[in-house]
Amino acid sequence: MFFNSTEHFAKDAFKRMTCIVLSAVIGASFFLMPNAAKAATEGTTNAKVVLRKEADKESKALQTLRTGEDVDIISASGEWYKVRYGKYTGYLMKKYVKSSGGVPSASEKKPVSAAGTSVSAKIKALGSAPGIMRVGDNNSDVKKLQQALQILGYYNGKLDGDYGSGTTAAVKAYQKARGLTADGYAGERTVKSIFGKCSSKSLTTQPKPGSSPAGTENKTEPVKKTEENDKSRYPTVSSVNEIGSAPATSRKGDSGSKVVKLQQALECLGYYDGAIDGDYGNGTYQAVKKFQQKRGMKADGIAGASTIRVLFGEDAANASSASSSSDGGKTEVLDWYKDNVSKVIPKGARFTVKDIGTGKTFEMVRWSGGDHMDAEPRSDKDTETIKSIYGGTYSWRRRAILIKYNGHVYAASMNGMPHGTTTIENEFDGHLCIHFKNSKTHGTDVVDPDHQNAVDKASKYSW
Repeated sequence: MFFNSTEHFAKDAFKRMTCIVLSAVIGASFFLMPNAAKAATEGTTNAKVVLRKEADKESKALQTLRTGEDVDIISASGEWYKVRYGKYTGYLMKKYVKSSGGVPSASEKKPVSAAGTSVSAKIKALGSAPGIMRVGDNNSDVKKLQQALQILGYYNGKLDGDYGSGTTAAVKAYQKARGLTADGYAGERTVKSIFGKCSSKSLTTQPKPGSSPAGTENKTEPVKKTEENDKSRYPTVSSVNEIGSAPATSRKGDSGSKVVKLQQALECLGYYDGAIDGDYGNGTYQAVKKFQQKRGMKADGIAGASTIRVLFGEDAANASSASSSSDGGKTEVLDWYKDNVSKVIPKGARFTVKDIGTGKTFEMVRWSGGDHMDAEPRSDKDTETIKSIYGGTYSWRRRAILIKYNGHVYAASMNGMPHGTTTIENEFDGHLCIHFKNSKTHGTDVVDPDHQNAVDKASKYSW
């Protein structure tokens, strides 16, 4: 009996000691948790700005953040914050983020390869240093450059020896990180920075940047500054707000400051990776088309009034009359009763709507309406576009719109709230109201001033 009691006591004591040890271990683990577990500092954007994959203006754009967006600031390095925004982790320039408190500095680590070999040793193993290289080259020197940039973590494309856009972007990113002129050309200083020295023998067959072909004159616009050219170049920007006032409209073949601003905005938003040179060439044309396609606009490659408004904001300046005429012609203002809009756009008519604020377009079908137009989205896709215009929901808020039907463009106003009768399978439970000049509301039978203000606003824009 005594033996059993003693054994029971010993077991109980052992259990208590085990609990104490485990508690101590858990407590120590808590205090030794890595910095990643610490709460991030809250921040808010103070301008429309691009979230970059790396701390570099040339880096891939992950997302465009509007003014007032909340982010979690993870760390600070130089002029950049590393932040979390929803599912994205990337970098924002400090001057565009207001921090709620102190932010820890990011620790710098000496670059080593996965196998532990230093980066410099792996680059040295590539052999003798190449000579200078330029965009358009295709040779063994370019392949060696690509290999070195891949080791450094700036290039992830094919090792094909072709100095194209991917290699140019990688060189620019490297130059920016090292404080060199970020022009994308592998000149002597860039090659020496990467390889330690630069060969006096170059395989390049490309003309010197900024030079003119024989028999032609230099353009009056400033040429891009490179390591081999001391003339000024236009800067890149990290926020559309840096550009200032919105430019006039432009199209392929145009040049000047209006094109510079267009290129800066497109580059900032991740659509353009060419030279900021003020020349509306094929690169700018394709970038504009890509932007228009992404925003659901007519992809004609022309930076017309609607495209400029979406790029630079709802209050952007209107296009000059010379360029905007190609964007859809004169906008007409119809009086609902005097112009008998029910006859102009009859029941069952299918038409296209453009939202002034966002530039997004979608299709509608007129259902009915006596004192104003009742219309429905033509498809599920059109319903989703309407929701996106209202921030992912439905709303009674009035929005200025343009209606394109039968070769004409009309000023109008709409709300985005489904109500009443549904006649189309479109995930929109009802119809919405579209107003014209002097049209009246349901029930109250009055001319709604908010709708009329929106109609007046729309009249000042062209398609």
